[in-house]
Amino acid sequence: MPSNELPPARRLRRRAEFQRVFDTGRRAHGRLLTIIGAPDGAPRARLGIVASRKLGGAVVRNRAKRLIREVFRLEMTDAVALDLVVIPKAALLSASFSSLEQDFRATVRRCQGGSKR
Repeated sequence: MPSNELPPARRLRRRAEFQRVFDTGRRAHGRLLTIIGAPDGAPRARLGIVASRKLGGAVVRNRAKRLIREVFRLEMTDAVALDLVVIPKAALLSASFSSLEQDFRATVRRCQGGSKR
């Protein structure tokens, strides 16, 4: 049975990687999350999540991160080579998974420079 975890090669792990995305990336705001995306030379998209305590306690933040990782795993194909930093909003916690998927897709498209909405 294949593992559903996000392998280390698909994650932003170091402070310098996050900082590069924040400094050079394009920011797009969605209803449920904000995404900052920066192109990278890597062949695959990578994900970093910044969930501050403003979102809630540890249990709430970890749930938000699990949902974001799952959407990333399902939605991001190898065709997109972006480093993404995702900042969840409080509305994400009460939204359905399908609306999270739609918001993620639309926000990534705007982050890439695609359609405006």
